[in-house]
Amino acid sequence: MQNKPSNDQHKSIYYRLRRSDPHERLSARLRHFSFGAAVFFVVAAAGIVTHSLYNIQIKQGATFRQYAAQQQLLDSTIQATRGEIYDASGITLASTSVVWTIWADPSYSTALFTSQTVEETGEAVKTVDETTLAEVSRQLTLRLLSGDGESLDSVDTSSAEYQTQYQTVHDALAKNGSSYQVLATKVNNAVKLSIEKYISEYNKDHAKAKTLEDGTVIKKGRVSVSSSKSFQRDYPYGAFAASVLGFCNGDGEGFYGLEKSYDDTLAGVNGRTITLRNAYGNAIADANATTYAAKDGSNLVLSLDVNVQEVVERYLNEAIYANTVENRGAAIVMNVKTGAILAMASKPDFDPNAPLDFSENLAYLNEQVNAEPEIYTIYKKDANGSYLRDEQGKKIPEEDPDYTGTYRDIQWKNKTITELYYPGSVFKVITAAMGVDSGKATYYTTFNCSGAYGVAKETYHCAGKKSHGVQNLAEALRNSCNIYFIQLGQRLGPSVFYDYFDAFGFTERTGVDLPNETGMMKYYTKSQLGEVELSSSSFGQAMAVTPLQVCTAISAAVNGGYLVTPHVVDKITDQNGNVVEEIGANVRRQVISKSASETIRQIMEYEVGDGTTTGGGSNAYVAGYRIGGKSGTSEQLNMERRADGDYKKVASFAAVLPANDPEILVYVMLDDPNNARTDYSSILAAPVVGNIISEIAPYLGIATDGIDRSQNTVKVPNLVGKEWSNAQVSLNTKGLKHQLVESESDQTAAVVTYQYPHAGAAVASGTTIYLYTDTYSGSHTEVPDVSGKSADFARQMLTAAGLNCQVAGDSAGTVQSQSEAAGSSVQKGTVVTITCG
Repeated sequence: MQNKPSNDQHKSIYYRLRRSDPHERLSARLRHFSFGAAVFFVVAAAGIVTHSLYNIQIKQGATFRQYAAQQQLLDSTIQATRGEIYDASGITLASTSVVWTIWADPSYSTALFTSQTVEETGEAVKTVDETTLAEVSRQLTLRLLSGDGESLDSVDTSSAEYQTQYQTVHDALAKNGSSYQVLATKVNNAVKLSIEKYISEYNKDHAKAKTLEDGTVIKKGRVSVSSSKSFQRDYPYGAFAASVLGFCNGDGEGFYGLEKSYDDTLAGVNGRTITLRNAYGNAIADANATTYAAKDGSNLVLSLDVNVQEVVERYLNEAIYANTVENRGAAIVMNVKTGAILAMASKPDFDPNAPLDFSENLAYLNEQVNAEPEIYTIYKKDANGSYLRDEQGKKIPEEDPDYTGTYRDIQWKNKTITELYYPGSVFKVITAAMGVDSGKATYYTTFNCSGAYGVAKETYHCAGKKSHGVQNLAEALRNSCNIYFIQLGQRLGPSVFYDYFDAFGFTERTGVDLPNETGMMKYYTKSQLGEVELSSSSFGQAMAVTPLQVCTAISAAVNGGYLVTPHVVDKITDQNGNVVEEIGANVRRQVISKSASETIRQIMEYEVGDGTTTGGGSNAYVAGYRIGGKSGTSEQLNMERRADGDYKKVASFAAVLPANDPEILVYVMLDDPNNARTDYSSILAAPVVGNIISEIAPYLGIATDGIDRSQNTVKVPNLVGKEWSNAQVSLNTKGLKHQLVESESDQTAAVVTYQYPHAGAAVASGTTIYLYTDTYSGSHTEVPDVSGKSADFARQMLTAAGLNCQVAGDSAGTVQSQSEAAGSSVQKGTVVTITCG
């Protein structure tokens, strides 16, 4: 029997079997350190978390809230509609229309390709389905070119336009690795809806793979084509008042002309909508969406009148080509009292709907660049932009220069404000105003012209080296006598001359509300005006200024002495037509007295005459109106000379009417005309002004001279063989009206081939002579029945039919008979006598 262990033995066994606790082996100090460290790390971790929370929620809370908002919210821009531009009568010259950009997601257009997975790499390879791609491209192209999305059969599929558009669409859709490809821009709404309908129907038909009865297999797939809304600036009249209106760039911002100078006014303020968006970035329904409405731009109502502008552009363009004008031409019609510009043109110009396209004027622009190498030559430059020079130190021209930028810059320029020229004899009006206002001269002040006049080492002559003898101020202006005005300038002296020159605004910009007006005028300051400089300045051959400066100065000389700020915008209106701002007249200062201004009007009217004189400004005379004017044939001293050794010339003419109390100024400038017959502006520019006046004066209701010419009989001159606009000059002078019959052929610089009434016919004053440039027999018109009508209404009916009217009997009664039977066919211009009673 085994003995039981004792209590001591039990205790010994217990101690041997029990595991020892390692903590029991740690000292109290170490246990305290471990506990402290653990607490420290817990507190540090909590501190880091707290700091991070503080940094995220408080210190940078706004930033992180912004990040969250960017992820959660969709901020969409509501584009403001650009304001419109109207002429003085409310005709739209520039407007904004909604257009669409058609774009595709080829990577999602599964109908256009097949996809296979390469086993070795697991990569998906897409192969274009050329048949489907070709058909979809064809359908889209037909709609894009149809104009209305419906007239698909009218599209010429053999045309270059079709081939180009088709290739653009085809190439874009074939890029199946891309998610965004533009197919077309500036697409109208009808075409956009047609494309959407086609794509919707196509995708519906191809939602499932199926086999048709004829065995055709339609595979499953879709085409992804979408549209984006944008705005397009439209100029309905194309190249009309282009240098005034300007244009917008691709982002819709004003880039030139009024579009630029009034960009803030026209642009308006974009709005925005803030709403929730989903994970794909698309807006979702949100009752709490915030919308800030766009504020559409204001409209501009111009002082420009489309009817006046059309007449000005037509005659200016004709003069440029008829006289082979090398460096473009410019014209202005302006209210002399308010500065309101009724017409402003620089020709040739451009179509603001396609401002980068200069192809139509390429031949003219190329000739201009070659004719003036001192301005347009492009020279080589090194990497630092410095000009490379040859052994003689001259700049080295490019062998094959790119004039693209130069061409665009030329045709964009508003010549009336951006280019300088020497005004020449037109400036004599200003010198005369200086003399009269300062008391140094009167209408009757005389100087002698012996044909030559010496100043220091210079000898001056009049044009053609003529000797005018003793003449007063009016005679000197009509004769455009340089020697007279040199002597008048000497009497004024440099100090007085410069003070008036400055007061007339030639040392500063006019302040017109158009961009890019140059401030780089060239002139002699008071201290620089020596004897020779003063002499040359007195007849306009020592300073380079802008055409608009000349117009504002002459306006001041005739309107009572007030220098006004010219302007094109008459008022600004909101989208409802309410006037926001009215521009009105802005008188800068009074330059000369009213009495001096009256004298200037008298000598300018003497220059033009009354139709019985020749020379001077007689070619600008239009019977029935009192017209004052001055011609200017100036030498371009800053340009290389012509092949004949003479200076290049500028022909200009400024007219005001009615001369006794002027309302408007008509100005024309032809820069470097190459007419083989003459350089004189009285022959080149004055007729253009006269033709313009003959059409716009009746339209504007300008007061006539009050003389009744209705009973006068005039003999029709022979106009056959003359360039049509020059042929009209003799009609203006004789009191006959003119009408150029339109032709299918180009009538630019064309000569008259037929006229009716014929040369030698005796007709009443005011009769219209019809001119033709492409026929030798004229055209016919049907005589209306005017019986029973009042004389005035009958005259209007006959005029509208292209006939002249002569009234016999009591004009207060009604028409009893007419010389040409109603319904008969007669030549345009036939005189129909109506007997009233």
